[in-house]
Amino acid sequence: MNSSVSISSMFSGFIKFIKRFHTILFFLVVSGGLFAAIVMLLATISLSSTTATSSSQTIDGSFDEATITRLKEPTSGSGTPGRRSSPFTE
Repeated sequence: MNSSVSISSMFSGFIKFIKRFHTILFFLVVSGGLFAAIVMLLATISLSSTTATSSSQTIDGSFDEATITRLKEPTSGSGTPGRRSSPFTE
């Protein structure tokens, strides 16, 4: 009995399989890649949203009182610009 298996016969069987099912294999590979990309994007989005809501740092939104009083003071006439003509009129 000749029970030796040649590599060319195994390779030709694999080539026949690829030729027969190449469209289905392509669809499965592309679909799997898209599924993996969507899962990774969803994981990134959920991670970023949970991190943003659980932040323990608070933002101090108060202004300095000296700056507020300086802004409320009436300004002198020397710092204001003169009357300008509108570029949109003739």
